[in-house]
Amino acid sequence: MWIRRSFGDDILYTTLVQSYIDTLLQGGFNFECFIEGGRSRTGKLLPPKFGILSFILDSILSGRVEDAIICPVSTQYDKVIETEGYVTELLGMPKKKENLADFLSASSVLSLKLGRVDVRFHEPWSLRQFVQDQQGRTTGIPKGIDMRNTIDPATRQKMLRTMGYKVLSDINAVSVVMPTALIGTVLLTLRGRGVGKAELIRRVEWLSDRVRSKGGRVAHFGNAPTSAVIDRGLDVLGKDLVGVVEGLPEKTYYAVDRFQLSFYRNMTIHLFITEALVSAAMYIRVKRGGGPDNQKITYTALRDQVLFLSQLFRGEFIYPTEGLIVNLDNTLKGLESDKVVALERDTEGNIVSVGLADEERAAGRENYDFYCKLPSVLSIFNVLC
Repeated sequence: MWIRRSFGDDILYTTLVQSYIDTLLQGGFNFECFIEGGRSRTGKLLPPKFGILSFILDSILSGRVEDAIICPVSTQYDKVIETEGYVTELLGMPKKKENLADFLSASSVLSLKLGRVDVRFHEPWSLRQFVQDQQGRTTGIPKGIDMRNTIDPATRQKMLRTMGYKVLSDINAVSVVMPTALIGTVLLTLRGRGVGKAELIRRVEWLSDRVRSKGGRVAHFGNAPTSAVIDRGLDVLGKDLVGVVEGLPEKTYYAVDRFQLSFYRNMTIHLFITEALVSAAMYIRVKRGGGPDNQKITYTALRDQVLFLSQLFRGEFIYPTEGLIVNLDNTLKGLESDKVVALERDTEGNIVSVGLADEERAAGRENYDFYCKLPSVLSIFNVLC
């Protein structure tokens, strides 16, 4: 439906939109909204916009609508055709308006290799039941907010924010990581400038396993071997994004346009953001050298650095909702299980210090370096330090 981008203080217009949405819900009609509020120019997950959700929630809280069923949907693309336009917009150029002539031109989307579109649906849930669950909460509610008082603006705001992030979390839960995102992530987290085909296959398989271990999903292609899936992904990305060096014992691939390719890498960041922040925070000690003992960092110092980075990049990433300490401890235990870090504990089992595991050092720090380079915060952190 065609509505203004901003309502301002126009109470009449706001009332008309609310009445229209009430009518749709009362009549049992379906309607779709994109709660991120627009298209991400970086490929990262955007925070939710609460406009339409606020109208829907008000329909339920006011009693004008008995219930509404929310069905979060994820749509993932092998090839995102707007990446070149996104790059120019990020560099300050105004957004170019779409028109039919460009669509029908020889270079339009009709003549491009766009790969596959993957659509996933989360299990639908009742908004009425969600409201009742929120009203029954006893923990995590700020003082002064009574979740049963749905007339109170602070209560409604708290419920609305929780609803928005739940929808976003459900979308994220059913999203899949496409082969192009896996390839882009690997190419942009390498130490060297290029990677051979065998090594590319190995790292893509490792990354796929890590995505699944984090609760994420990887797009499936039946019984096709990893090499065939990678070939297909490389074909979709094209030579403008990924180059290949011929004449060597095996084909070697490298990132041609790192800016555009970062759009695909950013599709995986949300799964590993806590590991990336921990690894970047540890780097101030790891880069010192001087042996394992000299490179350890105390738990307190690590916590402070992770807190600093989390606040610095709070506008860039969406963090797990359990809180800093819980997220940090869970991340350290996961990295310890994966033999990336070694944890020293006191007699009561509390973590005292953190260092790289011997197994990670023997492997050339490839997994640790992956986490450091993944969100591109390491170079910024080096400047700040």
